[in-house]
Amino acid sequence: NGRGIDRAARVSGELVAAYVDVDGLKITNDAAGHAAGDTLLVAVAGSLRACLRSYDVVARVGGDEFVCALPGIAVEHARRRFEAVSAMLAAVRPGATITVGFARFETGGSTDDLIQRADEEVSRARRRG
Repeated sequence: NGRGIDRAARVSGELVAAYVDVDGLKITNDAAGHAAGDTLLVAVAGSLRACLRSYDVVARVGGDEFVCALPGIAVEHARRRFEAVSAMLAAVRPGATITVGFARFETGGSTDDLIQRADEEVSRARRRG
C-alpha cells in the first residue's frame, strides 16, 4: 500500500508511519485454533478503524502485522491514538496486546525506508518492554 502512503505524505507534508505487531497471534493460533487467531485480527483491525481517523491508511502487511499511515500528525499525537487503540483492544479482547513502532516521514525518503524504520522501532520497543 505504498501508493496510499506516498499520496498521504505529498498531500499533508507531514506523515507518521506506525508499524503494528499483534502480540501472541501464533500462540493464539496454536493454542485455540485459527478461528481464534482470526477473531483476534478482526478485533485489532476494528480497534484501529475505531481509533484512527477515516483518512488514515491501514494495511495488513503480514500474518500479524499492520502498517498505518497517519498524515498531518506529530509522532506524539500518533502515539496517543495508538494508546487508545490498545485500550479499546484490551476492552474487547482482554489480554490482547499490540506493539507499535513509529517513524516520521522525511522529505526525500522512500516509503520502504519509512516502513523499515517503523518496523525497527517495534523491535526496539520489544527489547525495552
